Amino acid sequence: MKGVDGNAGDDGGEDESLDEDLIDDALEDALEEFALPGGTAERPLSIRGINAMLQQLLAATLPPVMYIQGEISNFRTYDRGHAFFTLKEPGAELPCVIWKDALARLKFKPKDGMTVIARGNVKLYEPQGKLQLYVETLLPLGAGALELAFRQLCVKLREEGLFEASRKRPIPRLPQRVVIVTSRTGDVLHDVLTTAYRRYPGLHTMLYAVRVQGEQAVAEIVRAIQKINRHQEKLQADLILLVRGGGSLEDLWAFNEEAVARAIVASRIPIATGIGHEPDTTIADLVGDLRGATPTGVTELTIPDVRAIGGEIEGMRNLLTRDMGRMVELAGAEGKALAGAMTQGIREALRRRMVRLEQLTRNVERIEPRHAIAQGWRRVEEAQRNLGEVVGAARRAGSERLSGAGRRLERASPGRRLPQLHDRVKRLEEMLGAAVGGRMSGVGLRVGSLAEQLRMVSPQAVLERGYSITTDQGGKIIRSAADVVTGDILRTRVADGTIESTVGKLKQQRLF
Repeated sequence: MKGVDGNAGDDGGEDESLDEDLIDDALEDALEEFALPGGTAERPLSIRGINAMLQQLLAATLPPVMYIQGEISNFRTYDRGHAFFTLKEPGAELPCVIWKDALARLKFKPKDGMTVIARGNVKLYEPQGKLQLYVETLLPLGAGALELAFRQLCVKLREEGLFEASRKRPIPRLPQRVVIVTSRTGDVLHDVLTTAYRRYPGLHTMLYAVRVQGEQAVAEIVRAIQKINRHQEKLQADLILLVRGGGSLEDLWAFNEEAVARAIVASRIPIATGIGHEPDTTIADLVGDLRGATPTGVTELTIPDVRAIGGEIEGMRNLLTRDMGRMVELAGAEGKALAGAMTQGIREALRRRMVRLEQLTRNVERIEPRHAIAQGWRRVEEAQRNLGEVVGAARRAGSERLSGAGRRLERASPGRRLPQLHDRVKRLEEMLGAAVGGRMSGVGLRVGSLAEQLRMVSPQAVLERGYSITTDQGGKIIRSAADVVTGDILRTRVADGTIESTVGKLKQQRLF
């Protein structure tokens, strides 16, 4: 049988290196090799039979794996999850099918008009006599599958408004309990904890260890966020730090999966992300409530510096003291102004009454009749009564204004506000001291526990339990009777010293 060598990855055109006669010879040889019957008028072939023969011919002549380039057309996904579409180029089309499992493994969503390279094999669908390509995977041209998947998911989530700042939760200014979601191994956890405790020694941190790359990473990250939220009543977490070190696009891909993005959006607890290095940006960073360029960077953005807080408190105390002093000065000036205004008003009222009295007196002197004099005195008496009422009312009003100013001055007195501020600063100092003490106590207990564990597994502890280590003169450890000969000098180390001995009679035996 003659061989046929074709390139299935070409754009559907004929391979000029193949001779038509060579192809015809190959087909004839294939027919002869399989001894396919042609049928007769008396005994014609069935449609099922001819389709089966065509399938055998295809399997024998076509390579088992083919790479074919074309443009996707009429891409349709059906209820069972399988997809059917057509690969086309000018003047040629090829029906294709991709099963549910293979479609789920794609990192991007195929769409009409997309140029791809399809990997699979060509078979005949015998019930319908339809030739089609059974696709194992698709590779997009121009951009990698991961890059294309990243862009597609970005467009989808942006249209839903998940990247909008108005949707995101505010980060607490002074978090007390923080859950770190990252790998237990590596330098990231150490860097985050070192930075956090340097800035805020009293911070309470909790670790939820997850894989940060690989096939299981997505499920573990989603489960961590959901479980933390489910137990929030017990944890009382103020913030979740989702962090990971740098890596390639493939290494960071778990943070570009839609399931992780949905879990971050659904979290009731604010989530700050620090994934990769400065240029790295993942979907998790875009939907998170705050993004740091690195794990250390997001820690510095979210964990406050207690020294800066202390400086702020001191600055506020100084500002409050200054403002209280100004209020006292203003209140005193206001009281003096009120007193001056009240005195000036009384003087002006008296002056106007005296002028009126003098006018009346002159009028009386000009009028001799007694009734005019009497009328004049009545006016004088009335004016005196009015003057007394005006002076009394002015005094009462001035006294009330002065009393009100005194009460306001007393309420604004630093003597009442400063003790409250001192008590607040003292409570904050006590809370900070208690938090630092609790943290140091926990660290001390953990160091003691680790020291005890180290002592239990140390060689000295093993020797104290009755075991010993025997070496020859060169320091080589004797593990078997075959390692020594009669007359060798041995050194046996026990818990409290070393014993030298000489090998006598050798005897090998099993202990158990």
